[in-house]
Amino acid sequence: MKSTQRRLLAFSFANADVLLEADGRRRICYASGATRNLLGARAEDLLGRPLLDLFAEGERGLVLGLLAGLGPEARLPAVAVRLGSVNGAQEMGALLGGYRMEADDPHLYFTLSRARLSAGERALARGRDAETGLLGRDDFAREVGKLLRAAQESGEDSRLALIHMRDDAEFRERLGIEGRQRWFAELGVALRATAGDRRTAGRLAADRYGVLLSSGVDHRLIGTQLRAMARVLDPGAKGADVEESVIEVPRRALAADEAARVLAYAIHRFAEADTRPFTIASLADGVRELASDTVAETIRLKDTVASRGVAVLLQPIVAMGSRRLHHFEALARFAGGESPARAIGLAERVGFIHDVDLLVCQKVVDLMLAAEGPTRPRIAVNFSAASLASASFVGAFRELLAPHANLRPYLLIEITESSTIEDLESAENVLATLRRDGHALCLDDFGAGAASFQYIQALTVDYVKIDGAYVRRVLSNPRDQAILKAMVQLCGELGIGTIAEMVETDAHESKLLSLGVQYGQGYLFGRPMADTLFR
Repeated sequence: MKSTQRRLLAFSFANADVLLEADGRRRICYASGATRNLLGARAEDLLGRPLLDLFAEGERGLVLGLLAGLGPEARLPAVAVRLGSVNGAQEMGALLGGYRMEADDPHLYFTLSRARLSAGERALARGRDAETGLLGRDDFAREVGKLLRAAQESGEDSRLALIHMRDDAEFRERLGIEGRQRWFAELGVALRATAGDRRTAGRLAADRYGVLLSSGVDHRLIGTQLRAMARVLDPGAKGADVEESVIEVPRRALAADEAARVLAYAIHRFAEADTRPFTIASLADGVRELASDTVAETIRLKDTVASRGVAVLLQPIVAMGSRRLHHFEALARFAGGESPARAIGLAERVGFIHDVDLLVCQKVVDLMLAAEGPTRPRIAVNFSAASLASASFVGAFRELLAPHANLRPYLLIEITESSTIEDLESAENVLATLRRDGHALCLDDFGAGAASFQYIQALTVDYVKIDGAYVRRVLSNPRDQAILKAMVQLCGELGIGTIAEMVETDAHESKLLSLGVQYGQGYLFGRPMADTLFR
């Protein structure tokens, strides 16, 4: 081999583990490097194989889209991808680079380098939207926040594109099943290809999407591309009505954390918006535009908490069959009749949930101290996962209970999944401390998401509260009955008690008992009531 060729190979392997070449049919015609270690096959055994076979199914559309957009003498910056199963090991990560030579050369040249996927990256991969391969709304908002903070701290601009498919239901109906599958696959590829890291693109609602744009990408071109794709799939019809807008995030426009919180709220507001257009020209404009709701709502919420203007209602949880009281759940109600879900959601997004959770805990402790009668009531308080992850909150809660150690066995802690528990090991350490203090622990909304089973594998809890969606359908849906029965059996084997929420009829109670559920909560057993119950 000539010395120049040897040097080129040496330089290549200094930056990559595997070198690949694909012909015009996207089949591998050259392979070299640590192919057995990274791809599970000898270099010679890869020859002739389709290039896309090397990648996990969820990544093939992205790789195909990136290849299609690689022009002559163009380089593909390193993109994180997941490789296919290698010797039984799932979700192996790699960095993919590429280059196309002159226009008359159809061959493509690639490099692959091993990249270990973190637990967070594996969770993101598992949580992707099944139809598009895009991140879900909450994962997308978190990833945007992380990247935005990094960009703001390094003095870089950022831009978030928001896309609304205005006639989405009609358009999908015209496409039929196969057309819809192709549309969503191509849509996901198109959006991920415009993202700066080829990853931070999300499906925010059935008809709404977001992309943290790559440098130099005009958000209007996304709409143009999607409309063109839609016309190809919808021949003879009008295609799709695509509305796109962009939020500019100038460097140093706001403190990094403040900018991330406002942008996260904008993402959630866009996802939940009605049919009116949603446009925010810049982050500075966004702060002003959201001042009437985001900022004002935050101020109202802070004032409410500061004035202790949060009422606590109690709803009974009973042993089904005998209907003997097991404990109560404390439910927060805010001054002015504001929706608890909206207020708590806002508190989480602007980093104020710790104060709300702590105030409810204080109210419940006051109630328990004031309770009269021979039997002290057991009451469950809700902890947001964000509060659980806060050392200052956990410390303040333990300090609150320190003078009242005798109350701890009567105060249950219910962990809500409104925000994801990202560090399960740390969370388990916190729960172990709370358990040693004497608190029983309950995991809320069990079965509502794929993470629920990860949680009970990693977290030691005493009870799970089964998501109400299963309870509502348990009388009419045999599939849900089977899933619910399996969940209850699993919890029984782990020594975890089961609570069904939203139990509203005798028939629901009877069916749940037959499936092995132990406790119930719902209008059948009692509505939320004021704390005067114990006075």
